[in-house]
Amino acid sequence: MGTGMEFMLIFNIFIAAYLLYYAIKGDGKVYENDYPKAMQEEHRRMLRMFCWIAGAGMLVLSILEFMNGFGSVFTIVSIAFVLGCIVVYFVFFRIKFKEFLKKDKPAKKSK
Repeated sequence: MGTGMEFMLIFNIFIAAYLLYYAIKGDGKVYENDYPKAMQEEHRRMLRMFCWIAGAGMLVLSILEFMNGFGSVFTIVSIAFVLGCIVVYFVFFRIKFKEFLKKDKPAKKSK
């Protein structure tokens, strides 16, 4: 296995540990945003759940990938899992907070 691939696997484990740290902690930089107060608490809960799921899954898959070598089935599963988590979080976020995310459309100019 090349040095670059080993670095990426270790980096994935570091990111997973980072996500789990913020899932356990429940506050910090990752939770800071400028969303309206009405959605802050629900967003924090949703983000914390994302950190738990993505962090735990990524940690397990990265360790399995490290043990079996880059290019094993765990490489593809790991990439698919992380991308899937991000897409699912984004979709749920857009659905749950759509009323907060609507931007006022500027009035059309009449001719």
